[in-house]
Amino acid sequence: MKKIIPLIVLTILLNSCSENKIIFVADSFADCDGVSSKQCLKIRESKDEEWKLLYQEIEGFDYEEGFTYKIEVNIKKVKDSAADGSSLRYKLVKIIYQEKSKVALQTKSLHGNWKVSKMMGLDSLAKSPTLIIDAESKKISGNAGCNNYGASYTIDGNIINFETPFATKMYCTNMKIEDAFFDCLSKTVYYKLDHKNLHLFSKEDELLLTCNIEE
Repeated sequence: MKKIIPLIVLTILLNSCSENKIIFVADSFADCDGVSSKQCLKIRESKDEEWKLLYQEIEGFDYEEGFTYKIEVNIKKVKDSAADGSSLRYKLVKIIYQEKSKVALQTKSLHGNWKVSKMMGLDSLAKSPTLIIDAESKKISGNAGCNNYGASYTIDGNIINFETPFATKMYCTNMKIEDAFFDCLSKTVYYKLDHKNLHLFSKEDELLLTCNIEE
């Protein structure tokens, strides 16, 4: 009996340093606060909680952006962890489910080469700006009517915001189309897809741009 008691105590101590939990993993990375050039997973323990950043990797977890996950992990306390390291170690036990996120499915339909057919404030277009959307890298590029340009964008459902574009510095005699195009991008807050047409709207629900997909 005396030998059994220490074994029980040891088992309790070991188990107290390690536990299994079910967590949800978001469909995209986020920039880690205070850590430059590093991205963190977003996790939570229930669907009612806010997402929080996980600063370490989950051992054995082959994460792919664009998918949401429900997984079981083993969380173990780490002795003598580095000063800038985590005191917890996460290790994958099993993937309960993995599914393509709704946002990923929506943004995939934006991917492609678009050509502006209508623009707010202009009755006609002597030259149509182009809008090339790369849904994987969340970047746009094309020709604004005179100069080539590029920019990043953020998206959440049908909410979309374009960052200020960088552009080449060519001078054209008429910059009216280009100026109006960049102004419309800066005002865009949401989009709608209608068959092969992409419509961009302002926060006042003004139709800013209509684009047609180029086959």
